[in-house]
Amino acid sequence: MRDLWSFLLQTLNAGGVAVLLLAVKALFKDKLPPKWQFSAWGVLGIVLLIPAGWNSRFALVNWQYVVELMKSAVGDFSYTRVLFPFPVVRSAPQTVAEWLFLVYTVGVLVHLLMYLLSYIRLRFVLRKGAPVSENVRESVNAIASGLQIKRCRVIQVEGLPSAFVSGVIRPVLAIPAQTDCDGKILLHELMHLRSKDTLWSICIALLRSLHWCNPLLVYCAKRAV
Repeated sequence: MRDLWSFLLQTLNAGGVAVLLLAVKALFKDKLPPKWQFSAWGVLGIVLLIPAGWNSRFALVNWQYVVELMKSAVGDFSYTRVLFPFPVVRSAPQTVAEWLFLVYTVGVLVHLLMYLLSYIRLRFVLRKGAPVSENVRESVNAIASGLQIKRCRVIQVEGLPSAFVSGVIRPVLAIPAQTDCDGKILLHELMHLRSKDTLWSICIALLRSLHWCNPLLVYCAKRAV
């Protein structure tokens, strides 16, 4: 995305798919199994990553006409193309549209920086973790073997409200210190590890940052977490 209009084309294209997915999920409510729920949000993720109008194709609606009408209303008759799904500022802004695109780009960078700082702060918290008891370690290893996943490092951290898994390459299972974590809690967290939900969360954070000013897509990102 190299200007405001290409961003509008990209976000409108994804927004149309988001409306359809929300309608389908509202129609079936809780009848869809978790795999189908995940697949539905995966479709939206693919649409967000593919440039709108790629090979002259759009998802559901040809938003090109809408964007070109908006451009012509402000006296811009150039043709809008989306070459890549992330913003690139090519020169210093001069027009209102260029300034707005710069504001959008800065917003993307700010959101990405916020996510990065949150992750760094989390890693500092995890560094204070201590080894768990042998009973907890054996329980985690037994569940991991049953799920046929690799064993991960398990630590206990003071002040945690609940257990969670962090990391993609070297994942860590963190549990609250001085709190009994039964098998169901450990199984739930290891299922996140098996489904690679930490990687999925990174993708959602990236896509949410790219479309931070589209409330519909931000809402979908919250639903998909």
